[in-house]
Amino acid sequence: MFANPTEFVLVVNSDNFIDGDGYKDAIIGAKEIAKTGVIAAVGVKPEYQAKNLGYIKRDGNDVIKILSNVDFDDATSEIADCYSYEEGYLWNSGILVFRAGDMVNITRKKCPELYIACRTAKRKVPAIRRAIRFSENVMKDIVTGSIETLVLEHCDNLKVVEADILWKDIDNVCDIEMHHSDDKPDNIIKNDCSNISVINNAQRQLVVANDLRDIVVVNTEDAVYISSKKSADNIKEIIKDNLDQYETYFDYNRISYREWGIHELLNYSNGYKVKKVTVFPGMMMNLHQHELRAEYWSVVEGTATITIGTETKDYHKYDSVFVPIGVKHKVANKTDSNVVIIEVGIGDSILDNDMVKIYGQDSSDNGGNYVRKDNCPIVKLDPAFKDNLWGGTKIRDVYGKKCDYDVIGESWELSAHPDGQSRIAEGYYKGMLFNDYLSIIGKEALGWKCQAQDRFPVLIKFIDAKQALSIQIHPDDEYALENENEYGKNEMWYVLDAEPGAYLYCGLSRASSKEEIEERIKNNTITEILNKIEVKKGDVVMVKAGTIHAIGAGIFICEIQQNSNCTYRMYDYDRRDKFGNPRELHIAKSLDVVNPVKYEKDNKCNVMLAHNEHYMSKRLVQCKYFEVIKYEIEDEAKIPVDEASFLSVIVIDGAGTITTDDNDKELKFKAGESFFINAGKRNVVVKGRSTCIITHV
Repeated sequence: MFANPTEFVLVVNSDNFIDGDGYKDAIIGAKEIAKTGVIAAVGVKPEYQAKNLGYIKRDGNDVIKILSNVDFDDATSEIADCYSYEEGYLWNSGILVFRAGDMVNITRKKCPELYIACRTAKRKVPAIRRAIRFSENVMKDIVTGSIETLVLEHCDNLKVVEADILWKDIDNVCDIEMHHSDDKPDNIIKNDCSNISVINNAQRQLVVANDLRDIVVVNTEDAVYISSKKSADNIKEIIKDNLDQYETYFDYNRISYREWGIHELLNYSNGYKVKKVTVFPGMMMNLHQHELRAEYWSVVEGTATITIGTETKDYHKYDSVFVPIGVKHKVANKTDSNVVIIEVGIGDSILDNDMVKIYGQDSSDNGGNYVRKDNCPIVKLDPAFKDNLWGGTKIRDVYGKKCDYDVIGESWELSAHPDGQSRIAEGYYKGMLFNDYLSIIGKEALGWKCQAQDRFPVLIKFIDAKQALSIQIHPDDEYALENENEYGKNEMWYVLDAEPGAYLYCGLSRASSKEEIEERIKNNTITEILNKIEVKKGDVVMVKAGTIHAIGAGIFICEIQQNSNCTYRMYDYDRRDKFGNPRELHIAKSLDVVNPVKYEKDNKCNVMLAHNEHYMSKRLVQCKYFEVIKYEIEDEAKIPVDEASFLSVIVIDGAGTITTDDNDKELKFKAGESFFINAGKRNVVVKGRSTCIITHV
């Protein structure tokens, strides 16, 4: 539910041992099959009767049945004597390849309670978060059970690929030793022992076993497990029964994985803690501070970009830095290799809960005068793409956008929304997600009008409607925040191009009632009461929250909207999505938010502001959420920016250069490109014949 529906997902169990070149071939083969819209499972040739493994009954690549629980002792079992490869059975490895949209749609059909619970859980996740970690109160309502039993056993849209690999499901700690290297481990000594299994994953420790029989020993950096072999698999029950008393040992490990890298605890005692911190390429930890401890950092690998208080600078191998108590700090890795830091924390408390995260704020307290390597108030953006089923090829054909999708419905040119973020296109922060860039420059760079908002305020798209979009509606802020954890959506459309006779719907042609609207949705006559507007290049339409609307076929537009992806689909002509399923409708919510009054044209659109020999400017739209101005530039224009708001520049025609008068770096542009400019007392200088869409709050 978070991924693009056409993105491929590979699911692999964490307790599997896999070896062999055939693994790669199987995954590639499964992906090819998944392109047809099915779930592709990977099966393995059975070597023996395995009571603890699932089976796949197949005919070639076709799955006849998924068998999760097999009783070989039951004479009536269909597989009791027919488990072999020749009989058409494979072990079910649990490895799956599928498109995200296919799995969502199949789950909706075969296990609607799981689908509904997951949708509810998604709505409870803060929209500003990139990394998703569901809290316990969210997870408690998720249906428990394996995906095989809940969904796949009931699925008729399933194929299988046989993998020529060595595969083992590790269901007992004794199994792990069987697949260790044949070489004698240099950190284990067995003296006068028989039938024992010793696993030592603590590289700095030696395990010595003496005069032991039928024993398993597992040593890790976090804990030691010793058991008789016959009872070795009781570990799950032991942890469950002792969770309350020993929770700190079970939940807090020496090695912890974060979205940005790895924390490894090396040593600790009262008053100090030593960690090895690894930051992956292109990643950055959250800005944070500690109230009870100071830290000493030493860079041992790579180049770290470290922010401490008001200063950001690069630190190289063998450089050291001190972080005082209460000072905001973070580490970023702008390179192509890992950054490794040895961290020593010293203070009255060295617990991990002594941390205050500072989301979306700059590290500086000096009015936004942050320290950046290039110190440039303007950046070029690359968009996120959406392959909507109604999309076409104009975004690629007209503007030369690089995208592998066959069709492109939307390109999100200025977006900090988690469903599709822009990225920095060039310079020091090239490749960085736009939201991460905003966290570096701080809210001060967005302008004082944005200070009270908890997320970036606007989203700008190109939309290519080769086919008509659904009849839809957007809620206002109050309804959306309460029900979807999203902003509402007010939006405007600037028509970039339109085929002859192209039209859209905006509002009602006459006043109606919610009861009539609902009835017309049911009897397929809703379009009869909608306000139909024929459009041409240059037209402007304002769509307020609560207004029924739809973009018709053959229209190419630039859309400026609130930063929201909250859309309720009222009617969709009984169309099927790319996976063959009827698209979901949201009739009840649509009726909750609809404004059933007659549409009235916004007379504030297309207001002339300036016209001289150098440029012409028109105000396209002005509302409480954004103001949009079109500049038609002959040779040069100076576009003012102030401390109230950032500025967005979307080039829809022409070519030239863009810079600011407080910066000596000029950026080249061509039609279709997007730029973000920090708030501040400056002018954006655009040179070259071009047409630009300017947006600010």
